[in-house]
Amino acid sequence: MRTLKDPLTGEQFVPRRNNQRFANEKNRIRYNNNLALNRKKFKANILKQLDFNWNILHNLLNNKEVIECSEDYLRGAGLHFGYFTHYVLRNGTKWSCVFNYAYLRISKDRIKIVRL
Repeated sequence: MRTLKDPLTGEQFVPRRNNQRFANEKNRIRYNNNLALNRKKFKANILKQLDFNWNILHNLLNNKEVIECSEDYLRGAGLHFGYFTHYVLRNGTKWSCVFNYAYLRISKDRIKIVRL
């Protein structure tokens, strides 16, 4: 009989199935929950800042489709330009996006914000 080592507890066990990795169901569930918790902790600060940036852009645009404002104003509101979800090309220029909002520096101190 072959024995395996449980990845969670390190105990030796004889598997009842050929694809069994854990000694019991509780160990499997606890192991996978720990993995999910570690992923969640790792992403928490990033997602928090993205959510904060989205709220700022959402409140600024209100019901408008396009606005312009100063970079200082956005920084004062708490927008962190290093956190964004993706880029989008519009009219040959690369816009930084936070979910469904995009922004582009149009001059040294002016930022244009649009709803996608």
